[in-house]
Amino acid sequence: MRSSQTVSADALRWFALISATLLISVFFVRMIQGMIEPLLLAAITGAIAQPFERHVSRLLGGRRVLGSVVTLVLMILVIILPLMGLIALAVSQADAFASGVGRLAGRIGATDWPNLVPDWVPFEGDLEALWPRVLNKLGDLLQASAAFFVSSLSSMTVGAANFFLKLFVFFYSLFFFLQMDTPITLQLLRFTGLARETQLQLNERIMSISRATIQGTLVIAAIQGVLGGLSFWVTGVPGAAFWSVVMIVMAVLPAVGAPAVLFFGAIYLASRGQYLEAAGVAIWAAAVVSTIDNVLRPVLVSRDARLHDIVILVSTLGGLGMFGASGLILGPVLAGLFVTIWTTLAEEIANAGRTAPAGDEGGAAPAESRE
Repeated sequence: MRSSQTVSADALRWFALISATLLISVFFVRMIQGMIEPLLLAAITGAIAQPFERHVSRLLGGRRVLGSVVTLVLMILVIILPLMGLIALAVSQADAFASGVGRLAGRIGATDWPNLVPDWVPFEGDLEALWPRVLNKLGDLLQASAAFFVSSLSSMTVGAANFFLKLFVFFYSLFFFLQMDTPITLQLLRFTGLARETQLQLNERIMSISRATIQGTLVIAAIQGVLGGLSFWVTGVPGAAFWSVVMIVMAVLPAVGAPAVLFFGAIYLASRGQYLEAAGVAIWAAAVVSTIDNVLRPVLVSRDARLHDIVILVSTLGGLGMFGASGLILGPVLAGLFVTIWTTLAEEIANAGRTAPAGDEGGAAPAESRE
C-alpha cells in the first residue's frame, strides 16, 4: 500500500514538474517570439564565425572580448553596410521599375499582334483570338511581380524600427556567442534528450548546411548579382541596383539563376536597337556569371553538405514565406535538420533490427530457452 502511494506521489510530482515546465516555456517563447529569428541567426553565425574570432583573438594576445568586438566591426563594415546601401538604392529604384512595368504592359497590349502572325502558321484564327488574353495575363504577371519585389524591398524601410531592433539583438547576442567554448547550438541540443552521438551529428549538420547556404549559396548569389548589376549599369539598363537584388534572389533558387535576368536584359537592349550592348550582356552572362557557380561552389561547399535541388528550392521558398529574408538561411537549415533527423531515425531502426536476438524476429524464443 505504501509502495503504491509512493509511486502515485512520484507520478504526481513528475506531472506537476512537466506541466510547470511546459507552461513557463510557452509563456517565455510567446514573450520572445519576435526575437527568436535574430537569436537563431546569431547562433548559426556565431558557430560559423567562431574560428575566425579565435584567430583574431590570438593575434590580439588571447583577449576574447576584444577579438569579438573586432570580428563584429569587420562584419558590419564588410557585409552589413554594403548590403544596406545596395538595398536602399534598390528601394529608390523600385517605384520607377513598377511604373515602367505598367507602361511596358500598356505598350504590349496596344501592339497589333494578330497582324504579326504569318498566314502560314496553323490555327492563325485561334491565335488571333488567344493573343489578347495571353497579353492581359502577361501584363498581370509582370505587374504582380513588380509589386511583390517593391513591397519586399520597401518593408526594409517601413519596418525600420523593428528591423534595427532585431539587428541590435542579433549583434548583441552574437557578441556573447562568439566567446563560448561550446557552440550555442550544441548547448541547446543537449536539452533535447537525444543520444550524445545524435546531438553531435545534428550540430555538425546544422553547421555544414549553414556553411553551404552562406558560402555556397549567398556568397555566390551576391557575386553574381553584383556582376550582373554592373553589366546593366555599364550598358544603361534602368534600375541596375534593383536588378542586382533581383538577381541575388534568383541566384539562390536552383535552376533559375542570375543569367536568366541578364538574358532578359539583353533582349530589352536589343529591342531598343542597342545590339552591341545586348551581345555584350549575353556574352557576360554566359561566359562569366554562369561559370562562377561551377568554379566557386566546389571550393566553398563540401559534397556531403549539399541538399537535393528540390529540397533547396522548396525550403528556400518556404523559408522566405515564413521568415522573410532570413529564410534564405533558416529554410535550408531546417530542411537539413529534417533530413538528418529522419535519416538518423531510419539508421537507429535498422541498427536495432540487426542487433535484435534471432528469436525475437520470429516472435517466439528458441526451443532451448523454453526448456
